[in-house]
Amino acid sequence: MAADIALYERRLTREISARKQAEALLEQKSLELFAREAQERKLAELALRESEERYQLLVELSPDAILIEAGGRFIFANAAAVRLFRAQEPADLLGYRMLTLAAPSCRADVEAAVRDLVQGRFCPTVEEQAVRFDGTIVDVAVTRLAFDYRNKPAIQIVARDISERKRLETQLNYLATHDTVTGLPNRMLLMDRLRQMIMDAKRRHDQFVVSFIDLDRFKWVNDSLGHEAGDTLLKIMSRRMSSCLRESDTVARIGGDEFVLLTQDAGNREQTMQMLGRVMAAVSMPLTLDGHEVAVTCSLGCSTYPDDGQDAEALLKCADAAMYRAKEMGRNKVQIYDMELRSQTDKRVRLETDLRHAVERGELVLHYQPQVDLQDGSIVGVEALLRWQHPELGSIAPAGFIPIAEDSGLIVPIGEWVIHQACMQNKAWQQAGLPPIRVAVNLSPKQLSAPGLIDFIAQCLSTSGLDPSHLELELTESASMDDPDTIIPLMHKLKTLGVRLSIDDFGTGYSNMQYLKNFPVDSLKMDGSFVREITTDSRSLAIADAIVAMAHRLGLQVVAEMAETEDQVMLLASHGCDHVQGYYFSRPVGAAECAELLHAARLPLPEKRRWQCTVPGRLPVPSRKAVKVA
Repeated sequence: MAADIALYERRLTREISARKQAEALLEQKSLELFAREAQERKLAELALRESEERYQLLVELSPDAILIEAGGRFIFANAAAVRLFRAQEPADLLGYRMLTLAAPSCRADVEAAVRDLVQGRFCPTVEEQAVRFDGTIVDVAVTRLAFDYRNKPAIQIVARDISERKRLETQLNYLATHDTVTGLPNRMLLMDRLRQMIMDAKRRHDQFVVSFIDLDRFKWVNDSLGHEAGDTLLKIMSRRMSSCLRESDTVARIGGDEFVLLTQDAGNREQTMQMLGRVMAAVSMPLTLDGHEVAVTCSLGCSTYPDDGQDAEALLKCADAAMYRAKEMGRNKVQIYDMELRSQTDKRVRLETDLRHAVERGELVLHYQPQVDLQDGSIVGVEALLRWQHPELGSIAPAGFIPIAEDSGLIVPIGEWVIHQACMQNKAWQQAGLPPIRVAVNLSPKQLSAPGLIDFIAQCLSTSGLDPSHLELELTESASMDDPDTIIPLMHKLKTLGVRLSIDDFGTGYSNMQYLKNFPVDSLKMDGSFVREITTDSRSLAIADAIVAMAHRLGLQVVAEMAETEDQVMLLASHGCDHVQGYYFSRPVGAAECAELLHAARLPLPEKRRWQCTVPGRLPVPSRKAVKVA
């Protein structure tokens, strides 16, 4: 019994000791947990304080204006907001409302944005205008966000000054829509206003007039006095035209010396014509440029909406056609688009449409006109001349469709067809046993500026197997002189192919001898206007004589075109001209008939006993190697 009691007491003592140890351990763990929680709470509070300080620092240093509105008033503004609104300190902004600082034109949009935020809808960033404390207006990009601020609903506003960006946008838009020389609307803005006028006139059942103006003799001013004087002239003319117009009218410069007027008519044609008369009178007033008194006139063509067209392009096309008729009538005139011009325009539109399919339909053909050596009558070459066999209108000469091809851009694919066809035909003649000759093909200005010209000609020569020396490319004098810095390198690239080069229509342009001596050409083609008059006009004969003498001194040959009479051929021979083409020897003929002429190899010359002239005879042609043409 006593032993049991002793055992029980020992067990009880152990349990009490274990309980005390557990309680002590529990107390120690509790103290450690409390200490850890206190430490973590302290660290969290420190992190929160640091986060708030960082946020406060970011807000204060932000380049964007940040404001908080609660209860309809600003309760916070950062330093950027002070700068944006040109206040003295943040306190100046406190108490203001968003509507108070919004520009009057934007207040309705601001109210709508606030309503959307209150109703829980998202508000994207918008561009607005705000009023500064000094009363000036500033362009801003604004972002608004609804949130709880100290347990109260609030709106945070972030505003960025975009005035410089808007200024640059305005400047770029102006440059995109206005002519840099005159400051007038350019073609893009003109077309926009013209389309707007059409919509307004259609709604009101009104009419208006489109006038196409081209300055007469502007090219002469540019060539004689320089481009700076030409720009000054354009500025003066734009001011003069603008001074004659009403506020509702528009004058635009669409390129070069071309202007377009848009004038409200409202059925008062007499008043419109009086206004156009004032424009022409203002343009024709003399002015002084670089010490020179200059008088410039203008040719003006008019079309009317809706009679002459229902869209902008049609109205401009009709006005342009009328303007060209005014020029044909002697310049310094007004031409109204009429039924005759309408008929011509309709025909032109039809021809352009048909011309687009002429190649694929096989309607284009080449005729060839021989070029004859005046020494022995041998045929040294032929010029390939394009003809259009229209299925309904019959044979159309180049003058009837080449200008259309130039204006429409069709001249490039048509010109490529001509080069390829001429090369193939010349090679076919040689393969038929005919004596080798060169074939001359005219290159238009648009072909010269088209990419890939060199590669295409090389491909034609390769495909046909024609020796390059048997292909001659004719470049008009005006195209060569307009941009010699571009044309001369192109000429050298063409020469690397081995082809011959010639300057066509020589004597009709404004040749710069400085450039002429640098052209790597083989011959000059004397314009037919001089040939036609050499037997009746001593001045034309003198010019022809000078062209021959100058060409020979440069080591070049001379080809005279449009020789139609025996007297013309004899006179050209006696003045040393090398080669002649014209009706005297042959009209342009088809490939088969030309082959018969080539088979004969020579054409009869006038009897030499009649070759009498008071001027010295034929000048010898110096060797190209002996003359420095670089």
